[in-house]
Amino acid sequence: MIDNLIECISLSKQYISKNQTVNALEDINLHINKNETVLLKGRSGAGKSTLLNLMCGLIKPTSGKVFIDNICINELSDDELSNILSERIGIIFQSFNLLPTYTVFENIEIAIVPKRLKESMVKENIMSYLEKFNLKDKAHLLSSELSVGQQQKVAVIRTLIKQPSVIFADEPTGSVDDETAEEILDHLMNFRKEKEVTLVIATHGNIPEKFADRVYTITSGRINQ
Repeated sequence: MIDNLIECISLSKQYISKNQTVNALEDINLHINKNETVLLKGRSGAGKSTLLNLMCGLIKPTSGKVFIDNICINELSDDELSNILSERIGIIFQSFNLLPTYTVFENIEIAIVPKRLKESMVKENIMSYLEKFNLKDKAHLLSSELSVGQQQKVAVIRTLIKQPSVIFADEPTGSVDDETAEEILDHLMNFRKEKEVTLVIATHGNIPEKFADRVYTITSGRINQ
């Protein structure tokens, strides 16, 4: 696993629903190299979001292991996992997860609070990203005052500004128009190249495979070989 940033070994996830066992994922084995862009493709319910959540440690597997930089994240304490999530991993959620009572600026600011940067540097960084995404004049607005596309842009900025070494994105363009989707993808790809990060994207197919170094297709909880 020396050359791999992420490694999943015999990874499975089961849920109990109405006294029945539901196999969300079964015996997943995959590796993702450093600085790669990887697509996890599949229809809704195929298991791609579950796999994404397992790889970034948000949920625990029923069996199997996930390694990031040769560290088995399933065996970490909550504090140790929290540190990795804070320092190395960026997550772009499908549902944005913006705080409704916070302004755009504040929603982004909370992502870099742990870095303890000078206030002037924080403001400069945030405004720089907002300008890149054409949102500089929205800094003072609440998330509810933004369009869906603008909310997704803020969610992307909140992840990028952390400067993570790996980014997990769950349908980052699934709810936006084509023009906004293209803009978001361009920003993600540019960031990946500039910062040499690893990018893992779950998609039902609206992101072209040309953007990826590797594509895994998931059907009914299994990777198609």
